[in-house]
Amino acid sequence: MKKGNLAGIAEAAVSIFLTVGALTIFKVCEGGVNGKYMTCHWAQNAVVLAGIVLSVQSLLRILIPNKGVKTGLSLSIFLLAAAVIFIPNTAINLCMMETMRCHTVFKPAVIVTSSVLTVISGLDAVIGLIRTGKE
Repeated sequence: MKKGNLAGIAEAAVSIFLTVGALTIFKVCEGGVNGKYMTCHWAQNAVVLAGIVLSVQSLLRILIPNKGVKTGLSLSIFLLAAAVIFIPNTAINLCMMETMRCHTVFKPAVIVTSSVLTVISGLDAVIGLIRTGKE
């Protein structure tokens, strides 16, 4: 395995964890009110969708050999992961009660996972920009 793929593999692992985790480990509140979904359900859907896009980008970053394209994908992953941080309770409101699962489990897990992905992809993008500038 090439050394250049380590960051891509880490990005893919964290992206897949974000996607699968949002559906299983740190999913939002169960049920709904009067047969309607609670707002946290839509926040979860947005995180899952973003996680799928991040996973695809990460896998492409591993498979594509061009260093410039890898750097561009890392920059794209960085921007989307940074945006995902703001989905729970900023872009999409969560439940009213702070003791609900969406506030106590989902929100912190999404913020931490997205922050880790932001750091990894940001460092990868900067290193990629430096390396492509030297060529």
